Amino acid sequence: MGDVEDFGKEKEQAGKSGLWTPDGEGPATEGPKASSADSEGGGSEGMSEEELRRRIEEAMEKITVSDLVVDMMVSLSSMAYQRMGIPHEVNEKFRDMDQARLAIDCLDALLQALEGRAPAEILEPLGSTLSNLKLNFAKES
Repeated sequence: MGDVEDFGKEKEQAGKSGLWTPDGEGPATEGPKASSADSEGGGSEGMSEEELRRRIEEAMEKITVSDLVVDMMVSLSSMAYQRMGIPHEVNEKFRDMDQARLAIDCLDALLQALEGRAPAEILEPLGSTLSNLKLNFAKES
């Protein structure tokens, strides 16, 4: 089960892409990409629809494609573990090895696409996660 524990640490590191969410939750409120309104504690509560739209547009200007791809990769790795039924006591009911393989293959392709386009400190944990997923897939098949 050490691979699953390693994954949690890697996901935490990789998940710091800084995407902003309309309700003010998520990694962006902690990272450098958070807007000043976010850091002042202003969520979407009590905000007009126009103000919310303006804030979303401002945030979208700051998000890069690599930010989005990294977030997708974190989601894919989570799905891959779940579809392998790992950890068994929690996810066995979700086991679907074809879906796990698809998630792993997509993760592999996205990692290759980001080579040289994203910082190594983001790619290395994702590469480790991919290796762990492949090993676990071989064990579970």
